[in-house]
Amino acid sequence: MIDINLVRTDPALAKVVQAEFRRAVGMISGRWKLEILWLLSHHGTRRFGELKRGLPGITQHMLTAQLRALEKDGLIKRTIFAEVPPRVEYEITPAARRLRPIFVEIVKWAEENENPAAEAEAAQAADATT
Repeated sequence: MIDINLVRTDPALAKVVQAEFRRAVGMISGRWKLEILWLLSHHGTRRFGELKRGLPGITQHMLTAQLRALEKDGLIKRTIFAEVPPRVEYEITPAARRLRPIFVEIVKWAEENENPAAEAEAAQAADATT
């Protein structure tokens, strides 16, 4: 566990923690990576076509690239079945499964901040009347 107070006072530790943060964000950043991980996390093992249907707007090329990157980083596992035609399935790894609580918190945060512009206007209107 990271002691945030120690990070604030120790520049060397702050650099190490920042480098780890940057590496972690790099593994999950990208237009589609988090959505792919969300689908696999909450809907289980999926085939390529199922993932493509679950991500409206993604191209076949982009999905392939994102899946390869996630596999390279150890966040998804690709299984090829020796069938004709070959069947390929994707599932999240235990490392990616540890992101589930973060996904839940993101959804909660989104619900709490559903319409921040309207909330800001309401707060300004309340301030103007007092």
